[in-house]
Amino acid sequence: MKKTLHIIPHSHWDREWYLPFEKHRVRLIELFDRLIEVMEQNEDYTYYHMDGQYIVIEDYLEIRPQMRDRLLALVRAGRIQVGPWYILQDEYLTSGEANVRNMLYGIKLCREISAEPVETGYFPDAFGNISQAPQIVRGFGFDNAIFGRGVNDVGADNEVVKQNGVTKSEILWRSPDGSEVIGVMFANWYHNAMELPTDPDALRQRLQHIVASTSRFALTPHLLGMNGCDHQPIQMDLHQVIALANKVQDEVEVKQSNFKDYVEAVRPYKDSFPVFEGEINGQLSAGACPLICTASAHVDIKQKNHDTQHLLERIAEPVSFLSMLNGGEYKQDLLLYAWKKLMQNHPHDSICSCSCDEIYEEMKTRFAKAYACGEELRDGALDHLAATVNTNGIDGDTAIVVLSLEPNRSVLTVKANVDLDLSD
Repeated sequence: MKKTLHIIPHSHWDREWYLPFEKHRVRLIELFDRLIEVMEQNEDYTYYHMDGQYIVIEDYLEIRPQMRDRLLALVRAGRIQVGPWYILQDEYLTSGEANVRNMLYGIKLCREISAEPVETGYFPDAFGNISQAPQIVRGFGFDNAIFGRGVNDVGADNEVVKQNGVTKSEILWRSPDGSEVIGVMFANWYHNAMELPTDPDALRQRLQHIVASTSRFALTPHLLGMNGCDHQPIQMDLHQVIALANKVQDEVEVKQSNFKDYVEAVRPYKDSFPVFEGEINGQLSAGACPLICTASAHVDIKQKNHDTQHLLERIAEPVSFLSMLNGGEYKQDLLLYAWKKLMQNHPHDSICSCSCDEIYEEMKTRFAKAYACGEELRDGALDHLAATVNTNGIDGDTAIVVLSLEPNRSVLTVKANVDLDLSD
């Protein structure tokens, strides 16, 4: 059977990393401007994968609101593909609820602009993958996940050194609860087909290398070629290069593709895929990879993250719901705002603190915004709940209402200042 090489153009977009957010955003604006222009002028440039996250749409349109209709037309047509995540998070340093909300809000925001998210769990550069990842992905109705790290030896430049015994790029990935997805690993990283040459001889040689290196790990005749890398500008002539690729060789059919079509192509072969159970978190390194050390970098950031997650998950939102059940207002838009501010600190290079110091400073501001919003929502909901308590029948003229925020029955000392009218 003739093999098919699926070329998926993309740019892995770390929102902030070796540059602070605003400097990276300047480059994001340039990328989207060029992408929109190329796609509008060339229908043969069919697909572009925008890194599995939605937030890049917000970041672009905040600066270019005049481009909204042109951008969303391409997103709604499925040519520029976004989601299902809001951001690409670190799975370990964020709570289970935050991992779920990330996909929940990513899908919600996609559908609010009348676009369907990419139906895959996308973990291209996470510093290890939790065992519940297939369970989360399955919970949202998706049956596949794409990931880059955790089972292969990589060098400082992310070059694959060896596979450490896991020699196939397709697996069945299973969570402890039995949830299972088709898993695809970037056996040759997500840059194996970037910057394809336009010279016929050079293109032929490059294709031979891509086919050989991917076939080494593939269990199907469908091979994955990722045309992009970190903050990589688009290859504007890609559709022309793909047409040339099919003229200069006949070993493999080359096509511009997307993850939905690629997964559908490998799905019939899934019974031959080996099963991988649990977390995928091997920290193997043949180079200067700092990934294993990130849990202890800027510990104060991790503490602020814990405190803010706890406030939103365990206090502000539950008491807001209780307030609503008792006639109060459930301020959903403000809760979403607080969650988004929190999640903007959850990208792997941000919460792991393996980035420049300007990012650390901006993260403290985002945490402060999310926390302040959560406090105000908490206090407003508690005030409403206290006002609904019927104190009739209590002896005396003054009643004090105390609401405990402890999850279990507790014996506590409560200190408060109470104003009494002693004029009589």
